[in-house]
Amino acid sequence: MVKQDKYTIDVAKILAPIVGSRDLMPVLAEAVNKADAKAVDLDFVKVEFVSRSAAHALLLMKEDLQRRWLKKKYIAFVNASENVQEMFRVVAANRAVPKTNEPQVEIEKTDINSLAKCSC
Repeated sequence: MVKQDKYTIDVAKILAPIVGSRDLMPVLAEAVNKADAKAVDLDFVKVEFVSRSAAHALLLMKEDLQRRWLKKKYIAFVNASENVQEMFRVVAANRAVPKTNEPQVEIEKTDINSLAKCSC
């Protein structure tokens, strides 16, 4: 069997036009792993929406497959709509520079003696 240079997977056909859950990623990962090529294009031409959690899982899958020592796969997201592209950008940016919402706490020192001398 001759190994192909590139293989294309229709994401909408394998998953759905609306990819709303990270729970679907094992199905897609299996299809990518079965592909007899080092480079795999995930074609989003018929995908209308990808949730934040699904985009995060897709990006993690892409990184994991590219980090492998053996059977390394190079994944590309192709033909994605503006909405899908923007979701990938937002999730990727958040992974690079996570937003931290730490509450601002100001602690004030108080002398215990001043509390005991209450002029009530």
